[in-house]
Amino acid sequence: MLKKNTRKISPMAKAAVSHYIEASEQLNKESAQEEVVACRTRAQALLLTQAFPTLRDEAWQYTKLVQFVQNRFEVAHLTPQQHGLTIREVQSFLPPYQAIKLIFVDGVLDKALSDDCTALPKGLSIEFTREAVQSSSEVEVWLEQEDLVNSEPFGVLNNALLAEGFGLKVAENMAIETPVFVLNIQTKLNQISVLSNRVMVGKNAELTLVEHFVTLLNEAEQEGVEACTNVVTVMDIAESARVRQVVLQQQSDLGYYFHNQFIFQSEQSDFNSFYGGLGSQLSRHQNHLFMNGERIENSQNSACLAHQKQLVDSRTNTQHTQEWGASRQLHKFVLADSAVGVFDGMIGVARAAQKTDGQMDNKNLLLSNTAKMNSKPQLEIYADDVKCSHGCATGQINQDQIFYLQARGISKPKATEMITKAFLMESVETIDRKDIQQWVAQEFSEALLSGAYFKTDTATE
Repeated sequence: MLKKNTRKISPMAKAAVSHYIEASEQLNKESAQEEVVACRTRAQALLLTQAFPTLRDEAWQYTKLVQFVQNRFEVAHLTPQQHGLTIREVQSFLPPYQAIKLIFVDGVLDKALSDDCTALPKGLSIEFTREAVQSSSEVEVWLEQEDLVNSEPFGVLNNALLAEGFGLKVAENMAIETPVFVLNIQTKLNQISVLSNRVMVGKNAELTLVEHFVTLLNEAEQEGVEACTNVVTVMDIAESARVRQVVLQQQSDLGYYFHNQFIFQSEQSDFNSFYGGLGSQLSRHQNHLFMNGERIENSQNSACLAHQKQLVDSRTNTQHTQEWGASRQLHKFVLADSAVGVFDGMIGVARAAQKTDGQMDNKNLLLSNTAKMNSKPQLEIYADDVKCSHGCATGQINQDQIFYLQARGISKPKATEMITKAFLMESVETIDRKDIQQWVAQEFSEALLSGAYFKTDTATE
């Protein structure tokens, strides 16, 4: 007799599931298309049967969710927010380069702070999830990958609370030179921001997308805002299209960040992504990339910086399905104090994907004896004419390098700072727009200093 496949769910997890199902039901009571209500209801059923991952789940054995499950984050209401923020107060989070700006505050679009979406460059259109879930003609785009999104636990939670987000569409043969900059600001304690995003780039078109996740602290909350961000992004890149994406996560050290991306590339398209993980007590950023055509190229890179008891998790799953595909990856972690890093990368090569060229490299720098790195680079190859490789290296700073700099009058703390910056910048330099690259590099430099990774060294300033 076959043993029935049952999953034991703790009382604490059941209480968390009930909380989010109740919030999902509340959304269903509000006006929405029948298809959206059905999507949320299916996600509720999945939550009831599987709840949240535990250490028994292989993909989550290094990413503990106990503290997240103990919280009962409130779901943002899609009503005008009384946050009282002005553009001057959020100015420090905006980029120093020209961009089309969309600003979400506590998971809700703020049109007053955002740029006017009726005056966009030719070929670019922007829609919002809250409008799509009310329109029978638009809702299908947000639901077409429902099953795939539900393959991830926090994708299930995202579908259960589907209500807000953005949609970008670039017409065929149109190159949008001005980047689209999406700023997500957290200001409220104990709240979950849920965003469901769709990006569609037409044949032979170009788009640059930058997403910035931050927390705005007030004087009473200098230790941080304990809140959660849950994002799902589905991206369709048509034939010969080119997409550049940068995601920079700098939220409060008490926050939680989950971002699942599902990217579909058509033949001869090019995708370049960079993820910078700097904040949150627990963060997990994951790319699922499907190379559905010949002569596809992509580059997925990340740089993660963690201290104290932060856990930073960066993952990729890249599937080559046709011939002549080329993928490149470089992932770097710097961990201090008792921080924990997790990297899990998979390059899959189907039998039809001959002439594949896939490379993945993970390098990690530990600044203390108590920091810990968990790395799992993987290859799964069914074709016989490929060139694939993966590598991983973890260690501390070479003392010979420290000695070399000290011999030239540089103190040990300053030498450590210089070496660490140089280590991280290799990933940052994969961003091929210089203005964005310089902005990201500056944010990393400031995070290294403000995060007390190194002792103050006034003697050599």
